[in-house]
Amino acid sequence: MTTTEAAREAAVRDIVTRVAHHIDARDWPKLRSLYAERVTTDYTSLFGGEVQQQAADALIETWRGVLGPLRATQHLLGPISVLLDGDYARAECHVRGYHYRDGLPGGSEWMVAGHYVFELSVRDAGWQIDAMTLHTYYQTGNRQLLEQAAQAR
Repeated sequence: MTTTEAAREAAVRDIVTRVAHHIDARDWPKLRSLYAERVTTDYTSLFGGEVQQQAADALIETWRGVLGPLRATQHLLGPISVLLDGDYARAECHVRGYHYRDGLPGGSEWMVAGHYVFELSVRDAGWQIDAMTLHTYYQTGNRQLLEQAAQAR
C-alpha cells in the first residue's frame, strides 16, 4: 500500500467515525457535511419498509426528529475496513447503537447490534457518503423506545 492509499483509507475511516461522533453530539450541521446531496439509506433489517433515497437534508432532519427526544445515544464502531476503487470507497464496520431515555414504560434503554456498509465518493468537498446499509444482528431492551420517547416529549 502506498502512502497516498493509506491516507485515502484513513480519510474514509475518519468520515465513518465522525458519523457516530456527530450523531451522538447532536451536531447536525457537521453530520450533514459528511453526506452527498442525495443519499440512499437501508434500515430495512431494523425497521422493515423500503430502502430510502432522499436529500441528505431530509435524512438529517429525520434523525434530528427521531433522536431529539432521547437523553443520549452512543454509537460504537468496530474496526473499519476500507476498499478503495478510484474515487469510490466502500467501508464496513460493526456497530452497537445505544439509545437512552429514562422514565419510559418499556424501559430506558434500547441497543442495536449490527454491521454497517458505507459507500462514499470523492467530490469537491472530499469524501462524502452516498449510501449506507445497516445489517441488524440483534436488539436488546425497549424496542419501542423511539416511539415512546416521541410521545413523552
